[in-house]
Amino acid sequence: MLIINGSPLKDGAVRAITNRFSAGAQEAGHEVIQFNAGSDPLPMLHVDHEQNFQLTNQRLSELKEQMIKADTIVFTTPLYFFGMSAQMKTVIDYMQFWTKELRKEKTAVLIAVAETDNFDNIKSEFKEIFDDLGWRFGGQVLAGKVTGPDHLRFYPEVAYELGKSL
Repeated sequence: MLIINGSPLKDGAVRAITNRFSAGAQEAGHEVIQFNAGSDPLPMLHVDHEQNFQLTNQRLSELKEQMIKADTIVFTTPLYFFGMSAQMKTVIDYMQFWTKELRKEKTAVLIAVAETDNFDNIKSEFKEIFDDLGWRFGGQVLAGKVTGPDHLRFYPEVAYELGKSL
């Protein structure tokens, strides 16, 4: 199982909920690898002088290999103006170059945290990504009305149970 964390905060609400999800998945017997794309972001897409995308980078290669190998991929992100973090968007942007390798039987999970309780945009966006890749939807934790890691209420336990159920 691969968890891709898109939060720029090292000790924020997304990390706390993700860690509980991971604990549940590990208790269920899954090997869990976490890739930190949030506080250690990937380079944004860029092109060389011939307008070719530059896709060579050690961390990119590592992420691609982990994504191809994983049977379950978990995307975790805070919401900023109703969408994913820029760090998570960079991961998604790179995925467009790997669709052939990623179109394998996989399970995908979404964990999103926001101060609002409107997750319509991000649910729709990730549904399209998962559907396009032919991935099975394994569930979601949409933690709304969360203002910080001290205000998580019941969401860590929901994440733990989801991780344990996979």
